[in-house]
Amino acid sequence: MNLFYNPDIKFVIENITLSVPNIAREQFMEPVPKHAHGNGCYELHYISSGYGTARICGTVYKLLPGTLYVTGPHVDHEQVPYIANPMTEYSVFFNIRKESSAPSFLDQLIATPFWIGGNASLLYSILKDIFKELQHKRAGYLTQISALLQQAVIFLVRNYQTPHPGNIEGLPSGDLYESRAFLTDKAFLYEYRDITLAKLSDYLGLSDRQTERFLKEYYGKTFAQKRTDARMSAACLFLGKGNPNLHEIAEQTGYSSIDYFVNAFKKYYKITPKRYIQLIQERTDDGEETLFPASIS
Repeated sequence: MNLFYNPDIKFVIENITLSVPNIAREQFMEPVPKHAHGNGCYELHYISSGYGTARICGTVYKLLPGTLYVTGPHVDHEQVPYIANPMTEYSVFFNIRKESSAPSFLDQLIATPFWIGGNASLLYSILKDIFKELQHKRAGYLTQISALLQQAVIFLVRNYQTPHPGNIEGLPSGDLYESRAFLTDKAFLYEYRDITLAKLSDYLGLSDRQTERFLKEYYGKTFAQKRTDARMSAACLFLGKGNPNLHEIAEQTGYSSIDYFVNAFKKYYKITPKRYIQLIQERTDDGEETLFPASIS
């Protein structure tokens, strides 16, 4: 479930004015193209579930639950979700304006165009409280959200005082290696239905044998396993939409018949597509995360 709000909240901390034009919680099933924000614009990104990668100023970072990163003015960034377990992200967009030259503890936030790290469980609690307020709109909710956002900003500044962690989860070093992973994720995300080992090898500039070796080293999986991951994740997305048609889903995910698709789904997730649909329907909209493939037991 994707949620987008435009609260248009403004508050002042010391001599700095902060406005928040939009807040979102979003599941990413497609890449976010490379983009950058203008002067005075900062975007907070918190990954609450799922996995993916981000290329930020030319460096690739692994995104996993608990990852926090902030992109400031003119910082190029793009994201690719991991198709087998796509990420959900909370984001808050800030416009920040300093009203005078007097020093402020927020100067560190303004002077840090990019930061990435973890250990942000406190921030996650704040973000969940913000969304509860936005959803229920009880008396004084905008005032309460403003107070929570101020807490979030203070948390960021304090977090910036910890050492920069660099590449979260230690991505394999080397730009070429990381670029191949980025291209691989894009290929499986866009072309899960028809992707072949030969086509992926061509994208990566490798032989078929080298591509299989790369997939095994980086992902711990073969090409066939990665393609199945991608198809099954897409199947869950289609099954979660209104009035799913199994014949169409089988065709869209590259399976030649409904029986073949149902058997593949059951083998992969240990439940039938019909049961998965029932689980989706049983979910409520009271703030629970979207049901992802990896959460099925």
